Amino acid sequence: MVDPPRTVVHREWTVYDGAPWLQVTCNEITTPDGINRSHHAIRLNTVATVIAVDQHARVLLMRRHRWIVDAVGFESPGGIVETGKDPAACARRELLEETGFEVGSLDLIADLEPMPGLVQTRHLVFLGRDPRQVAEPTDGEEASQLMWIPLTHTADLLARGELLGAGTAVGMLTAASLLAGTSLLTPTQSQVAAFAHHRTLSGESDTMRASDTGPGVEAGT
Repeated sequence: MVDPPRTVVHREWTVYDGAPWLQVTCNEITTPDGINRSHHAIRLNTVATVIAVDQHARVLLMRRHRWIVDAVGFESPGGIVETGKDPAACARRELLEETGFEVGSLDLIADLEPMPGLVQTRHLVFLGRDPRQVAEPTDGEEASQLMWIPLTHTADLLARGELLGAGTAVGMLTAASLLAGTSLLTPTQSQVAAFAHHRTLSGESDTMRASDTGPGVEAGT
C-alpha cells in the first residue's frame, strides 16, 4: 500500500506548558498541497482506561458530571499514564482508586488517537475480566455513581450522547464485538492478539438485578 502525502513540520515551539497534564505548541508546517502555514497542537500524556466486564456481560461505569462540556453521562475508569510508567499498571490503579474494584485478567483491546487533527492523546483501552469489589473508592475528585451497564446498551447510549469520551465508546464497542457469541464471554487469544498486534507497552439476560451489583454499586436500567 502506498503511503499518502505527508505534512512536513519545519519548526515547533511551546506556547503553553501545563506540565504534567498538557502542552500547547505552535508549528510551522507545509501541507500536502504545498501551502505553508502555522498550526497549533495540544499534546497530552497517554490515557489508560478499563472496560471491566462481569459474567453477565455488564460493564462497570461511572455516571458523572464533566464540567468542561457541562454533560452528565457514563465513563469507564481510567487516567493519565505518567511518562515511563506501565499503562496496564496505571489502568489497574485508576480502577481501584475510582471504583474500589480489581479485575483478574487485563488485555489491551484498543489503541487509538481520538482527535489526531488537533490533539495528541493516545488512548489505550483494556478489557478487564472477573471484576470484584475489594474496597471503597478513594479518589474524591472523581466522585461519581457506579453502575453496571449491559454491553447491549452501547449503541443506545451513544445515540443519546450518554457515553463520555472516545475511550469508553470504542472500548465498549470493541468488547461487545470480541465477546459476541462466546459461551463464557471470554475473547480468544487470537482475537486479543489481533488488537494488540505490533503494539509494545513500557450470560444471563441484559436485565440487571440489584443483588448482582455487589456492595456500593447501583443497577442500571
